[in-house]
Amino acid sequence: MINYIKNIITGFISLCEGLWVTLKHFFRPSFTLQYPEQRPKLPLRFRGRLVMPVDKEKNDNRCTACMLCVKACPNHSIAVEKLIGEDGKPKPKASKYYYNLSTCMFCNLCVEACSFAAIVMSDEYELAVYEKEKLNLELVSEKYNLTGAKEKWWQSKFKEEPGE
Repeated sequence: MINYIKNIITGFISLCEGLWVTLKHFFRPSFTLQYPEQRPKLPLRFRGRLVMPVDKEKNDNRCTACMLCVKACPNHSIAVEKLIGEDGKPKPKASKYYYNLSTCMFCNLCVEACSFAAIVMSDEYELAVYEKEKLNLELVSEKYNLTGAKEKWWQSKFKEEPGE
């Protein structure tokens, strides 16, 4: 009989502790965003889909078809075709840059391997499509206009503001 009363008292105390925790959290601000109306603030190093920004002076991309990004990609999501000149020799320019978004794991290895900063990771995160064929992209023909081409995180981290 004494154990029965102890169990009732212990249960009541644990119920009160649980209600106290719930009551404390009830008055805290929520972290939930109402997604379509409120967009999340993305971190500086966010890895979205791969894009090839257009150089403003030349109105062209910086890709030289060096194939370093193709070699660095662990999933073989990238394929590059070199531009063939009129004399039949390949030029240091990409004629086609194929990017398979369905196999990309957004590891950023291709961007780090590119020594010309010809490809960057964008801030796009809404990448859902209904047909799988729409995930095969051709980046040279797509004139993606990045304003100032997203700078690398370590460049902005060590950039000093005037007056600091």
